[in-house]
Amino acid sequence: MDQGNHYYKCDLQVHTPRDKNWRGDNCTSEEDRNNYSKVFIKECRSAGIDAVAITDHHDLSFFQYIKNAASRELDESGNSIPENERVIVFPGIELTLSSPPCQGLLILDADFPERLFPTVLGALSLAQAPKEDSKTNQTIPISAEVISSINELYAKLDKTDGVKGRYIFWPHVKEKGHQTLMRTGFHEAYSRMPSVGGYIDGKLNIKSEGYRKIINGEVDAYGFKSIAVIQTSDYRADKTLKEIDIATWIKWKRPTAEALRQACLAKESRISLSVPEIPNIYIEKIDVTNSAFLSKFELDFNPQLNSIIGGRGSGKSTILEYLRWCLCDQTDSFTLGSDGSDLDRKRSNLIEKTLKNVGGEVRIFFNVNGTRHIVKRNPNSEDVLVKVGDGDFQSVHPQQIRDLLPIQAYSQKQLSSISIRSEELKRFVEQPIAKEIDVINGRIRDTGLSVKTAYGKLSQYRSLHVEITKSEIELGSYKLQIEQLRTGLKGISYEDKAILNRAKYYSNEKNRFDEIEIEYSRISDAIESLSDIHLEFSSVRLDSDTEIENNTIILSLEDKRQKYLVSLSAALTVLKSSHLDSKVEIDGEKESWNSIRDEFAEKYKKAKQGSTSSEATLSAIKELETKISTLDLAVRQKRSQLSALSINEATFGEIYTDFLDAQSSKNELIKRSSIQFSELSDGFIKAKLSKMVDSEKLSSEINAVFSSHRLSIQKGRADALSEIISTATNPIEIWREVVCELKILSEFSTSPEAQEI
Repeated sequence: MDQGNHYYKCDLQVHTPRDKNWRGDNCTSEEDRNNYSKVFIKECRSAGIDAVAITDHHDLSFFQYIKNAASRELDESGNSIPENERVIVFPGIELTLSSPPCQGLLILDADFPERLFPTVLGALSLAQAPKEDSKTNQTIPISAEVISSINELYAKLDKTDGVKGRYIFWPHVKEKGHQTLMRTGFHEAYSRMPSVGGYIDGKLNIKSEGYRKIINGEVDAYGFKSIAVIQTSDYRADKTLKEIDIATWIKWKRPTAEALRQACLAKESRISLSVPEIPNIYIEKIDVTNSAFLSKFELDFNPQLNSIIGGRGSGKSTILEYLRWCLCDQTDSFTLGSDGSDLDRKRSNLIEKTLKNVGGEVRIFFNVNGTRHIVKRNPNSEDVLVKVGDGDFQSVHPQQIRDLLPIQAYSQKQLSSISIRSEELKRFVEQPIAKEIDVINGRIRDTGLSVKTAYGKLSQYRSLHVEITKSEIELGSYKLQIEQLRTGLKGISYEDKAILNRAKYYSNEKNRFDEIEIEYSRISDAIESLSDIHLEFSSVRLDSDTEIENNTIILSLEDKRQKYLVSLSAALTVLKSSHLDSKVEIDGEKESWNSIRDEFAEKYKKAKQGSTSSEATLSAIKELETKISTLDLAVRQKRSQLSALSINEATFGEIYTDFLDAQSSKNELIKRSSIQFSELSDGFIKAKLSKMVDSEKLSSEINAVFSSHRLSIQKGRADALSEIISTATNPIEIWREVVCELKILSEFSTSPEAQEI
């Protein structure tokens, strides 16, 4: 079991019905006191309180009832609460001093012997009311003749047998108030006191910069003395602990006064006035089945900080390397030279000699968001096995382990080189947000592909649009040419001329039949595509092993879905039949038209043969009619393709904006992490996200892309271009500048390729 330090939610100023300022019912009999204590412990559970200090004024009598109730607490099933999960109860006294005139909390070890309570009270010259009395004695400040300073309070308690080192005293340090040490004129008492912390009633709300500087040890008159401030509820039963909602989270291993003192000395890491953030990914323990050096061993880890202390050669580095090896930590970034190779060699030798030769296996237990994972690795096999929750062990790729538990581990030689390796420093910024970056990178990849696909469609759209426009201009020209040629026909009878003029109608009619055939072909493809989708979805059913709670709704959902798929299948059958029937009808109409057209073709042929003087003109008309027929069909096909693309400039703009937003999200995320990294290092390391362009790389890449056109961007112009790019606000602006540069180059080039660009 993990025996390390952990945060406990504490309320270290709690009064009882024994206190004169109590606002609830009195409890005088043993039964009443026991019943009250039992209810109070339940109240602690309801409020999530892990530890309380019972601090009646100048009295310790009620502590034993609360302590007994905590030790006898039962869970919902009537079982005893395990000792390590019980509410911790500290014995304490709220003291009122005359010198300096202030109040303070004297808190003893949670396991302080009750037989020594009278000794503590005697050292402070306090007379406790008889135990059977309902209330404590009237609170009279401890005389200055008994305790002349906080230092003397410590001195007297230290001289008392069994007390030294088992208590802590916190003066009242509220910013303003009646019994606080922070009043004007008490700076000397503050600076000289041995206390490393103080308490306040209620939540800390710093109103003045002067007060903040005093408690942070930034004021000379107060001895540059920094103290921890403990929030307390000053509980008196007018409200429940849950309603008051005031606590302090304190980290300790064992609930002692010394642990409270150490927490005050390290207040930044061991005391929190709000719910502390605990890592949701952490290593629970390492289990080594056998080792030639350390034999079989198992170590539990704390979710937060762990320190392995031992002499040279005691196995500290070996444990670290076992952890790194089992979790598939790589040393790739450190294998650039002989040092890196030496590190790899040493690790391989360690695993070979201390594990493989004795059949040892390493197992790492780690927790991810409340789910236990177990990684198992044996040097005699190639497999890395992982077990998630209650599942079975599965063989996985090492990268999957690194994705599940990304660690930052360094040996001594590696650690000394971190500061000169930008990739390692970058890892400190990016690793805490690795999951978020992976999600955004996925979004960037998806939107990037969408942009490429959309741009391909847009390019095709633009190309088709240009081709259609060009073809329509040609069609218009051909039609005008035919009209002019027909008006110039000579030596042709009126009847023959009428037949020749009718040719354009048949050309238009043929194009309409061709256009409808294209439509029917597209509709047929769409029906087949929908049929394929229907077939795919029909094969997907709710897995019988899937656990669900709302059976009625989910089963109804599945039933409605199945009914729809069945009805869709029927509709597709009808649709296919309807389409086929219609196609048959269309083909019938075409056959009828083909007969009429063939008759006309004979008449057209005879009409042309009737005129020998206009043979050249008729040939030109025929050639133009063929061009019109071919071109008109091509235009209709391109229009059909154009409508199928479902893209335009506005649609592409929306898709591209999504891509830019994804990039901006990643930049913003890294920027925030960089700022946080700088703050966590107290300014010793400054990380800043900035735009940067490598002009050499930019020049070479652009030249490589356009090398086939024999263009060359000189470094000087690349430098100027990179300056523009580095200050650009969006990629569209960047691209515009690159295109502009290429345009300038093409204007000054005499090569056909450049002019083509």
